[in-house]
Amino acid sequence: MKTDAPKVIKLSEYKQPDYLVETIDLTFHLDSTKTLVQSKMTVSKNTTDAAPLVLNGEELILKSVKINGEAFTDYKHDEEVHTLTLNRVPAGSFTLEIENEINPEANKTLDGLYKSGTIFCTQNEPEGFRRITFYVDRPDNMAKFTTKIIADKKLYPILLSNGNPIAKGDLDGGKHFVTWEDPFKKPSYLYALVAGDLGFIKDTYKTTSGRNVALEIYCDKGNEDKCHHAMESLKKSMKWDEDRFGLEYDLDIYMIVAVDAFNMGAMENKGLNIFNSAYVLADQKSATDGNFYGIESVIGHEYFHNWTGNRITCRDWFQLTLKEGLTVFRDQEFSADMNSRSVERIQSVLGLRASQFAEDAGPTSHPIKPATYMEINNFYTATIYEKGAEVIRMIQTLLGVDGFRRGMDKYFELFDGQAVRTEDFIHAMSVANDNFDFTQFKNWYGQNGTPLLKSTSKYDEANKRLTLTLTQSFPANAPKDAKPYHMPVRVGLIGADGKDVASKVLELKTPTQDFVFENISSKPITSVNRDFSAPVKLTTDLSFDDQLFLMAHDSDSFNRFEAAQVVAQKLMLDLIQDAHAKKPLELNAKYVAAFGKVLADTTIDEAFKALSMTIPSEGILHQELAEIYYPETEAVRDFVMKTLATAHQDILLKLFTSIDQKGEYKLDPKAMGQRDLKIKALNLLSMVDGDKYKTLAFDHFKSATNMTDEIGALSVLINSNSSFKAEALKSFYTKWKSETLVMQKWLSVQAVASDDSAYDNILALEKDSIYDRTIPNLVRALLGQFAANNKVQFNHPSGRGYKLVADRMLELDKLNPQVASRLASGFKDYSRIPKDLQAKMKPELDRIIKTDGLSKNVYEIVSKILA
Repeated sequence: MKTDAPKVIKLSEYKQPDYLVETIDLTFHLDSTKTLVQSKMTVSKNTTDAAPLVLNGEELILKSVKINGEAFTDYKHDEEVHTLTLNRVPAGSFTLEIENEINPEANKTLDGLYKSGTIFCTQNEPEGFRRITFYVDRPDNMAKFTTKIIADKKLYPILLSNGNPIAKGDLDGGKHFVTWEDPFKKPSYLYALVAGDLGFIKDTYKTTSGRNVALEIYCDKGNEDKCHHAMESLKKSMKWDEDRFGLEYDLDIYMIVAVDAFNMGAMENKGLNIFNSAYVLADQKSATDGNFYGIESVIGHEYFHNWTGNRITCRDWFQLTLKEGLTVFRDQEFSADMNSRSVERIQSVLGLRASQFAEDAGPTSHPIKPATYMEINNFYTATIYEKGAEVIRMIQTLLGVDGFRRGMDKYFELFDGQAVRTEDFIHAMSVANDNFDFTQFKNWYGQNGTPLLKSTSKYDEANKRLTLTLTQSFPANAPKDAKPYHMPVRVGLIGADGKDVASKVLELKTPTQDFVFENISSKPITSVNRDFSAPVKLTTDLSFDDQLFLMAHDSDSFNRFEAAQVVAQKLMLDLIQDAHAKKPLELNAKYVAAFGKVLADTTIDEAFKALSMTIPSEGILHQELAEIYYPETEAVRDFVMKTLATAHQDILLKLFTSIDQKGEYKLDPKAMGQRDLKIKALNLLSMVDGDKYKTLAFDHFKSATNMTDEIGALSVLINSNSSFKAEALKSFYTKWKSETLVMQKWLSVQAVASDDSAYDNILALEKDSIYDRTIPNLVRALLGQFAANNKVQFNHPSGRGYKLVADRMLELDKLNPQVASRLASGFKDYSRIPKDLQAKMKPELDRIIKTDGLSKNVYEIVSKILA
């Protein structure tokens, strides 16, 4: 292995910056290959030590340095460690002027200032600003920014930055300028600049206090009509934040820009959000219901950051969940209020289990507040975001909705305009709620691994008393000194008539704790961890029939859904062992019948019924296997779906045909639920032997009037290996090849095809004119989907899947290390795969980590996998 391992950054070694920047005036002379950046900073010393001023700077050509207007030469520019060190600077406050040059067109990392097509744009979180100019590039250095952008007026008529526009005009040589002033102090990661010949739509929003805010969404010309859903989502977000948290927007203008080449989903830069176009552009024909839902959620997320992230930001990057976990919780609550609360909760938990639970159990497991990192970009993870949101949700469960609101009010009162820690957030929640004791609750911030929760109950018929015993324990990869969690567990007791006889939030603080319910007239069925009140892996003493009872009667929609998942998972894990032992497969008849009852139940809405038809994914099943059997897992899932579909094909066909959506396309929860149910029914039907339902799927594909139906039917045809597959793929390509976002869907459905043709298809698709490895969305759609979700083909016994992804990681690492490191996710099962597969995977991992010049992004992930 390489001996020059990247440096480990430790939270315990945090120290305040030696110097702070109070104001910074930036002037950009934009050019594709030679952009001149001029900065003028007011700098003050922040320590009594005789320390030099050390500025971060990467891939910058230094032109000049001035202090207090005079040329300054007592500096060292170390391009290897990316610093500019200024010795013997003035003792008090002083003015520092720096000129440097950058090449946006050559910047394929998509960090700092770069070009996305013909558009100049920036991405500075977490440490991209150092690719723009020399700066104290850390979140606890907060300054007021003013920006003057100078560019060719014909090529770049739109010039945008943070804050409010304060001046503009024409210049000689066909150029023009716009000056922007942000009145709020912010760290450099929130800085943004955009320039281009862009289309746009405009609107206004009147705040609760009566202020009119200009709303503008920018995009490539020709896509303006696809921005209206994003605009409506923005206005809903602004209204919701005022109603729920009393938070108004604080600038005169709010802007969103959609770009194709972007490493993240979106970025909350103050007043100028830059978005991956996938989370802005949508219309009925080219976007699915999931796309519309995701756009509303992400628009909300970035807007909510204006207060939880921008007005109050992170002291250091170890505090990342301070803003991200809190804001994910906020966007989940927003989505729940805008749509179906029960469906939103189930979908959020499914996502948490698929990504974060797997992460928590793997080699890159870390707490929501990590103590160390090599590359901070690797910590934009499901743990920081989604598990972080669950921790915030537990705080609300403990304090109640009103208590949580009081805590949020206190948080803004105490820390507005500051860079703070998670401890400060907890402090605000405590003092606003009679000094609620969060001492033990803080264990959620510093311990990794998914806690285990066991529930058993004992009913005393003579005394009409039920004793519920809750036991918490730790997974194998938890810290050796792990301490018990303070865990809110929402519990219901259900009588024989299917109605609740008790409901309560229990606070579990010790390894084992008894909770007594009095005056319970007959033995109830326990419904534990309702609404997924704690992010744990739960086991209970409920029988198979008890779970079927919950599946039919639980008033908590999450636990009703969960009962079906628990039953299916137990049956499928047993079947996987049978398949591995070459035993014949047989599905429990009671489960088959119960599944049919859910299909026939007319009291539940379409969206919930569609979710209830979901059986555990391969990834969820793999989490429960000490040794992962990929082909057997896939075979069992196919067998279960085929058995269920064959047994209930009449009612599935009735569900499919009874939903008529030939009228106006609607985006309300009912209409989206109907489309989801229709595709779920079609997917199951396609598993039935014969061509009858495959023909039905092809007919549905051809007659589709919206992308949800069109891509849904195409996916069914591919997954069922229908004889219509090739014709459908060609038809879809011909129709949509000029739409990049739609082609991402076309790539993804082929990347996860489980038959042996998938590997050759990926090689061919990489050569297609629509594929461009410099566009992260396209890489994620093809290679990312293959590595993360095509478990059988990525783990092909020949080892070809490992070699393909390793090759592409090394190629991409030279262009965009963030994208390369994300591909490593496919290798995270290394320690639990069969020995013959390990023998194929290890040489590829060794080859990656021994590569000269390997980025710390990739090094950190692969070294943890090998360790």
